[in-house]
Order: sequence, then structure tokens, then C-alpha cells
Amino acid sequence: MQQPAAHSATTPASAKPARGTYVLFRDMDRYLTGNPDHTQICKVLADSHYLEDKADLLVLATQEVIRFAPVVFMRPLHPAELMHDIDTAPLDALGDGRLMTAAGAWLAAQARQTKTNAPAALPAVHD
Repeated sequence: MQQPAAHSATTPASAKPARGTYVLFRDMDRYLTGNPDHTQICKVLADSHYLEDKADLLVLATQEVIRFAPVVFMRPLHPAELMHDIDTAPLDALGDGRLMTAAGAWLAAQARQTKTNAPAALPAVHD
């Protein structure tokens, strides 16, 4: 009987993303300590030429700069991922049989999502 091939527990080193690339970055210290802000969308500002596996990032939500972020904890965001919600927006988003442009369908879908996620109205105050 032949033994199955052993799988390596290590992952290959990630290629360093180019300047201007959008990435998901996971801060391992925050992740391992349970901080809810451990994964952020960032833009690569520059690579550290002398540090092969590090890059400087700009956190888009806060404009914070992360210096020497480990590339192994970054995942480049492909444009198709960023545009998926527009590409899949229903063209009949108004629900009345009329077709819309892709941009209009996406805006209608976003408005509908905002309405469903809106907090309930506060109860009326009686004097």
C-alpha cells in the first residue's frame, strides 16, 4: 500500500504587491488579541526595497500609515472583487418591470440595503 504524500505546513512567500495596489491586511497582533479592527482595506504606498517581505500601507478608513507591514498578511484585492456588487446588481431593481442602467441598478440596490439596515424609529414622546 502506498503512503499518501505529506503536505507541507508552510505556505510559500507572497509576492510583494506593487505601489498603488489595494490589499486586505490582517494585523496579526490585533487578530490574536481579539481586537475587532484586525483586518483593514489598505493601499500600498511603497515597498521597502531593503526589506523584501515588508511594505508601507495606507489604511483607507482612517488614513493611518502602517510602516513595514508584513507582505505575508496581505491579500491583493482584484478589481473583479471590488466591482462584484455593480456587476451583479439586478437591472430590474425598481421592481416594476422597467430595466435600468447598471449604475442605476446598483444605486437602487444600495438605497434598498440602506433602508433595510436603518434603525427603527424612536417611539413618540407623550407629554
